[in-house]
Amino acid sequence: MPQALIQLAYKHTIDAGSQTPFEQQVFNATFAEFAIQQQSFSKGQDLFSWSSIRSKFPKSNPTLPFKVSFAIAGILNTLNGEIPGLGDTLQLRTIPFIQHRFELIASDVKDPSVHKVSIIYLTDTLTLINTMGDYLLVTLGDATKEMEKGPVPTFLLKMQPELSICSYFST
Repeated sequence: MPQALIQLAYKHTIDAGSQTPFEQQVFNATFAEFAIQQQSFSKGQDLFSWSSIRSKFPKSNPTLPFKVSFAIAGILNTLNGEIPGLGDTLQLRTIPFIQHRFELIASDVKDPSVHKVSIIYLTDTLTLINTMGDYLLVTLGDATKEMEKGPVPTFLLKMQPELSICSYFST
């Protein structure tokens, strides 16, 4: 019998040192959009960084990050609903996501090396069958009824930094 139905969250941080083509696209698109949005949010004042805008205009959070996030909508579609950089222990299966959240961590239009964002990917329901040390034995979806009938396809997922169980329902 399964232990629980869970949902996972995986935080993917992207900054100037990020190397994959996907990460570079996200970095460039969000930095360019921040530079555009910064102009309207700074209201003619010398506010070039996200921290200075947020400090002077507290209501800019979450509005400015929300507007910056539009720059990556098309880029996220290229992922085909799969979390980049997160796979099973055999690297045979990528983990699907159903929702994401964007976070603007830091930025400064005068210094691109400061720019840092994150995307938190949320999975759909997974059935947690067992845990073995740092590993989760899971299957996609709610397999409670299918497991009563026989075996279900499973995979191992290693717990790691930036991966969290964000929803847990005991079966």
